[in-house]
Amino acid sequence: MITKDSKSVLVADDSIFFRTKLSDILVEAGHKVRFARDGREVLSEIKIDSNGIDLLVLDLQMPDIDGFGVLKWLEENGFKGKFPVLVITGAYEPADVIEKLRGLGASGLMTKGYTPEQIVFRVNRLLFPEKAARGTMPRERVPVSIPVDFIIGDLSRTGFLLNLSETGTFLHTKEDLLTGAMLRLKFTLPGGDKLIEAKGIVKWSTAEVASKTLFGGYGIMFTTVSDEDGRLLKEFIASETKRLGLQHD
Repeated sequence: MITKDSKSVLVADDSIFFRTKLSDILVEAGHKVRFARDGREVLSEIKIDSNGIDLLVLDLQMPDIDGFGVLKWLEENGFKGKFPVLVITGAYEPADVIEKLRGLGASGLMTKGYTPEQIVFRVNRLLFPEKAARGTMPRERVPVSIPVDFIIGDLSRTGFLLNLSETGTFLHTKEDLLTGAMLRLKFTLPGGDKLIEAKGIVKWSTAEVASKTLFGGYGIMFTTVSDEDGRLLKEFIASETKRLGLQHD
């Protein structure tokens, strides 16, 4: 979840509470953050140094110039597509609003009710599209926060899964695991009651920051999943992908 490839994110929101909250999450995830308090400050920041912006996180409801106004200005002044724009809103928007945002160049939409893990997932998906699309058959990966029991050798431990795909997961734990270690994982999908059991191998880690950040842990590749559990994973990921709009990012 934490990245060593730091990017510059411009956060535009008139709420100091949300600006601070979002900044804390993104800085802890490894990024650099600048602020704009309203639409006019967004335009000013872009005019000063558009090349220094890797991502704009844009509140839809702002005084003076709102998110729609900023997107329209970007389009009219040749900045559309120069950097991704992740729109944030206090409520789910109807389909026609979402289509209007996409027509104006928005790269994605999220609500302010998202968890820190979901925010980092959405941001990193836009900042590192080459990683999201790696391989000829990219696997959808959805943000989650699922308690998990995992067994390594004869030891049983607990942690959280912070994202999930058909082929693997990110395991958040402060336990010291070695790359290449084999694990057995047991967890229940949100809204389900069947215990999912899978075997996996530790492929990579952010263990050096595990004790200092919300996002320390290990990338796990599944090696063994039953047909039934694999079907449940596939159905859950497809449902979450559709619900979160990730297939259009």
